[in-house]
Amino acid sequence: MKIVLADDHPVFVAGVRAYFDNVPDCGVVASVTSSDALIKCLDSTPCDLVITEFSMPMNRISDGLHLLSYIQRHYPQKWLIVLTMNAMPAVLHQLIQSGANALLHKSDEIPEISKAIRHLGNNTPYIGPSFRALLMQGVDPQAKSGIPSPRETEVLRLYAAGNSLREISERLSKSVKTVSLQKTAAMKKLGLRNDIELGRYYATVSGDSVQPPEHVGWFLSAEATDAVDFTH
Repeated sequence: MKIVLADDHPVFVAGVRAYFDNVPDCGVVASVTSSDALIKCLDSTPCDLVITEFSMPMNRISDGLHLLSYIQRHYPQKWLIVLTMNAMPAVLHQLIQSGANALLHKSDEIPEISKAIRHLGNNTPYIGPSFRALLMQGVDPQAKSGIPSPRETEVLRLYAAGNSLREISERLSKSVKTVSLQKTAAMKKLGLRNDIELGRYYATVSGDSVQPPEHVGWFLSAEATDAVDFTH
């Protein structure tokens, strides 16, 4: 089995390479450190399996969800194992909807990848031990299915970077109401209840270095904001 590995942590890449050097009929044929490099690699490197970190540096593709959807659309014959530190049930469900065949936490032991491969060989999805209990939790019934549109994603990215809705509206030449509706729609699709969860989500979903915005809710504890709706 030919494997393409996408991760921007050299120690992890070295560990996975060393592990598969001792696994019969498996080998890492290429490794990359960004989403753009991954797409370029898939265009030129034959492989059977892609193992990718969810929050690598992004450029052409806005975030991890859109990266997975792109791979699913353009390379549907390739298996896709996704690694992430994100432990939000709604986001984990989104990863599966976006095309992940297997889902592992970055803290799972590397041999879990072999278990995932065996399951995929039997046409069975695989969830690593760190995520099984989380995925048994129900998703907020008010959360809409689907992936935020590119414009909705851009609004969330700008908001998470510290821009106010008015600043975003001026930058995108849209009304404040339109920007607010796009932010609300995107958060509902992702199952995010407030700005605290938005910040946690964006800290792992993108490769950006996100700075806490100066919005009131951001400085409250998660417990204090559980009952507060910041989506409007």
